[in-house]
Amino acid sequence: MVACEQLLGEVGDGLASPYFQDRLTDREGAAFVAMLRTLAVILADPISPPPVLRDPGDDYLVALAKTASAEAIITGDRDLLDHPGLEPPAHTARQGRAHLGLIDPERPA
Repeated sequence: MVACEQLLGEVGDGLASPYFQDRLTDREGAAFVAMLRTLAVILADPISPPPVLRDPGDDYLVALAKTASAEAIITGDRDLLDHPGLEPPAHTARQGRAHLGLIDPERPA
C-alpha cells in the first residue's frame, strides 16, 4: 500500500464529513489516518501530474500509483473505476480483496 500526504489529507477530510461523523469519533478518525500512515509506504505528493481523468483533482492518484509501480488503485471513485484503459487499473475494495485472496470472488457480497 502506498500513500502520500495529499491522499492522507483527503482521507482525513472524508472522515470529517457528516456521513462519518455519525459513525466515528474524531479520535477514531485520527487513529485510522495514523494507522494508514504507519502501514503505507509514504511517497512524495506528485507535482503537476499529467492530465488523465475527467476530474483533474484525482490525477495525482494515477501518478502516485505509477511512481510506486502499483498493480492497482483501490477506490470507490467512479471517475477512476469507469475510466477505460486506466493504468494501473482501478478496482473496488471487494475486487482488491479478491485479488489478494482474502475473499472468494464468486461468493455474493
